[in-house]
Amino acid sequence: MRRFLLWMLPLAVCFLLPSCNTVMAGARTSKLSQLRVSHNGRFLVKEDGSPFFWLGDTSWAILQKATREDAPNQPSVLRYLEDRAAKRFNVIQCRLVRNAESTNAYGQAAFIQGNFARPQIANGANNDYWDMADWFVSQAEAHGLYLALLPIWANNVPNHDPIVQNPVIAYRYGHFLGNRWRHKSHLIWVMGGDPVRERDVDNPERLRMTRAIAEGIADGANGDTRFDGQADYSTTLMTYHPRGGGRSSSRHLHQEKWLDFNMIQTTTSFEFRNYKTIAVDYAKEPPKPTLDAEVAYENSLSLSRNAPPDKRIQPWHVRKAAYWAVFAGGFGHTYGHRSFIGWVREGEQLGRGADIPWFKSLDAPGAAQMTYLRNLMESQPFLTRVPAQELIADGQAEQPNHIQATRNADGSYVMLYLPTGNAVTIQMEQISGKQVKARWFNPRQGTWQAIGEFAAAGTKRFIPPSHGRDRDWILVLERNGTKIR
Repeated sequence: MRRFLLWMLPLAVCFLLPSCNTVMAGARTSKLSQLRVSHNGRFLVKEDGSPFFWLGDTSWAILQKATREDAPNQPSVLRYLEDRAAKRFNVIQCRLVRNAESTNAYGQAAFIQGNFARPQIANGANNDYWDMADWFVSQAEAHGLYLALLPIWANNVPNHDPIVQNPVIAYRYGHFLGNRWRHKSHLIWVMGGDPVRERDVDNPERLRMTRAIAEGIADGANGDTRFDGQADYSTTLMTYHPRGGGRSSSRHLHQEKWLDFNMIQTTTSFEFRNYKTIAVDYAKEPPKPTLDAEVAYENSLSLSRNAPPDKRIQPWHVRKAAYWAVFAGGFGHTYGHRSFIGWVREGEQLGRGADIPWFKSLDAPGAAQMTYLRNLMESQPFLTRVPAQELIADGQAEQPNHIQATRNADGSYVMLYLPTGNAVTIQMEQISGKQVKARWFNPRQGTWQAIGEFAAAGTKRFIPPSHGRDRDWILVLERNGTKIR
């Protein structure tokens, strides 16, 4: 039997008192399906087993800077949620707090005297930081959006902070979160937060803190209060946001029992090869889903020291990052725009070229083109999709011309991403059936163009309708008779 720890008794009592639970989200019932890992360990699925294609957007600072209502320097955050839902995004990545000193747009502090062990709770509705968080959690749900929530931004929490030094504090904070939203099925918990080397989980104290927060969240969600390393993680979905530079959570945490899927941060630059990082994750055992959750922020200046100081990430870079990662084996993808990650308001100018207010960037081309990505991936059987570089007989090249291929396991369809409209020769016998229907998909406009029908034998060279930078195409080959859904 799990041992009950006496030091946890005050925490258990606190969660039973109304003053500790004002406007508890747990009183509501979630309308979004709980997500879980698919049986083959490659994807996420809903409760009924149907596939979930993760199309995320990044708004790290939204809970610190957004407002419920229209304000002089920005409209209500509802405008953002409505727009992202309309564009078929289904996940918003954001941090609950930046650090222990975090406040929101109303000046409300998250914690008493910067102490993670003491969340600032006030009686009544809309009176504290966590009331605003409750409201946002519920509004995201109402718009059909899952939230990938970071309990802390690890890079902004120094090693001397009590939450790092004392795992009890880390557990109690995690328990506070898990309990508060224990009936919300649309929350995905993301540990970490872009940690620099000395604040990453290869530091034993940071690993201990991360494990304690994760256990606290799971125990809070399950109504348990025993901090003994025996939490039931079956009711939660968790991952870890790693350092940038093409690193994955799998580097240190792949075997952690709380880590359901891997998350990669490729970092914003013009030269990236995220298909390689995805492939490394895909080869690990046991299999776990993986995705690139931070790469190539649209309209951003590059984070690379060798990049031109005034050159910005374009929609073409955004599309390359997305299709390379997904076709290499990612179960989804996260988009980002420089205006949203720091939540730029009217009159603000932040680093790396963040000089356009978020509400003036809602219709950035790259964001709209992510809709086409999701539409394409959901047009074919999804849970049996695998990487398929063996299909390429000729035409392969390195970045920026790298061709990435994916197919259904039974060979009923094949898709290849050609980033510069480069010609490619295909091993046609890899496609099942006798005849193959070929079409071009335009990822810039979401449109189709017929090519013709060919025998599923030998090799066949395909030349896209246009060639060059910003002239990417997707070659779709289907067994004759296969229908787009």
